[in-house]
Amino acid sequence: MSLDLDNLELVYKKYYEISLQIREFIDRKLYNEIAALISKKEIIFQESQIYAKRIQETNEDASILAPLCKLIHNQEKENIALLTAIKNDIKEEMCKVNKNTKLAKAYALSEKKQGSILDFSE
Repeated sequence: MSLDLDNLELVYKKYYEISLQIREFIDRKLYNEIAALISKKEIIFQESQIYAKRIQETNEDASILAPLCKLIHNQEKENIALLTAIKNDIKEEMCKVNKNTKLAKAYALSEKKQGSILDFSE
């Protein structure tokens, strides 16, 4: 293997490790920590693009990295599915909260408009 292929393999392994860490944070509900890891992932992805381009220019066979790429793909797919489910749950809760807030406001406004026989302020 060439140096570029070795470096690409190391970069892919780092990327996979970060994907696993993101999964751990999702499981532990530490969503604020995920943003920092996503930034790291973007930097590592850019680095991988450089090595991949060099390998492509030399027409080197990179098929040895296919199993690692499959692991990364599956982990990323799983993370996306989990985060999408969390997003949908939050969306549902927001709709419920909005409905309850609108209902409370409607009742609050209607109570102010109604007078009472014993209301001496009129």
